[in-house]
Amino acid sequence: MTDVELIVDWVQAMAADMRGEIEGMSPEELAWQPDPEANSIGVTVWHVCRWLDLLTVQILEGRPAEEEQWHTRGSREQTGYDPRGIGLRGFGAISGYTLEEVAAVPSLTATEHTTYLTQVCDALCERLNAMPEGDLHQPTLGLGGKRTPYQWVKILLPGCFGHLGEIAALKAMRSRETYYPRAVAALS
Repeated sequence: MTDVELIVDWVQAMAADMRGEIEGMSPEELAWQPDPEANSIGVTVWHVCRWLDLLTVQILEGRPAEEEQWHTRGSREQTGYDPRGIGLRGFGAISGYTLEEVAAVPSLTATEHTTYLTQVCDALCERLNAMPEGDLHQPTLGLGGKRTPYQWVKILLPGCFGHLGEIAALKAMRSRETYYPRAVAALS
């Protein structure tokens, strides 16, 4: 297995696990927060999708934000939400958002989340598979070309897997609140 094949396998595994965590969740389950300053599962999934979208388009391909899946596949028009210019370096990926900016992120259904996740992961895997041998360790086209695709994946993919754990923890916390509301309230 080549380095690219291994990374593609990890991206696909992460996407399958994340889809498995959120498929069939209700809007209330996706929006639940353990406290007013915590991210919901929906926001967490959207955050992962946004970073993978900008990784493919802006970082690996050096193309502008308006060519990301969020913009080209109709999500921006459907939700009326344009994340460009918000948060860390204007990436619009939750990082660096204020609480008010997080609250403005549109609520998506589980199906909409899994669709966006599939779109961005498929595009990333397609881009990785199309790389000529050796390009994984050459500077990227985007963001000043200071890191290689491998370095970017090494930064972002572990975070994606970490967010899977966060989603599982949020689901467990919500379940406890549902079954033990007084015990959860006492912990607050």
